[in-house]
Amino acid sequence: MKHYEQACAIARALDIVGDRWSLLLVRELTLGPRRYRDLAAGLPGIPSNVLAARLKDLQAAGVITRRTLPAPTDVTVYELTEAGRALQPALSELLHWGLRYAPEPSQHAAAQPGWALLAAAGRPTALPAGQTCELRVGPEIFYLGSDAGTLTVRRGPAPDGDAVITMPAGTFYSLLTGQTTVTGAVRHATVDGEPEIARRALEPLAAAGAKPAPSPASPPARL
Repeated sequence: MKHYEQACAIARALDIVGDRWSLLLVRELTLGPRRYRDLAAGLPGIPSNVLAARLKDLQAAGVITRRTLPAPTDVTVYELTEAGRALQPALSELLHWGLRYAPEPSQHAAAQPGWALLAAAGRPTALPAGQTCELRVGPEIFYLGSDAGTLTVRRGPAPDGDAVITMPAGTFYSLLTGQTTVTGAVRHATVDGEPEIARRALEPLAAAGAKPAPSPASPPARL
């Protein structure tokens, strides 16, 4: 890993997470622990040797850690440390900067539900504390809940959830990009459990991944 050798906190941070794929590895672990093969699937195009090297470097830097889940699972997973979780505000700012200023993805660009849900996490929600929803998009399963009035998202099921939503991928992405409403998304989904809980859980997803409208121009300053 090359270093900038600059007495600047930004440069020192980039010494750790500035290499290609490093921040995307942190992105993949934002919604919860993942196995090596899940990380490889979540980073299409990354060479196996590069993935192994980035994992090693981020572990050495204390950004991620590796552990084995207890029996009967006995699966090795990678997860963020406290230092890794502290990168979440920076990733959130990059996400919103990308929505506003980055070019639109090509029609051949890879897309995964977890990436899209990062734009909805932290948005205001009317979902009452303690009530949860499970969202299924193809083979992917996500837990939707609330924390202090904002949406929380994690990978995996919602045990004893109040509602389970099974939604086609096309409907899911249409909801995130603002091409369909929550009502339209529910109409094309299957909801088991409390319909109102399902609607409240989905509301923060509506247009979460849409490009923001341009800010109104500021009036010229008077001299």
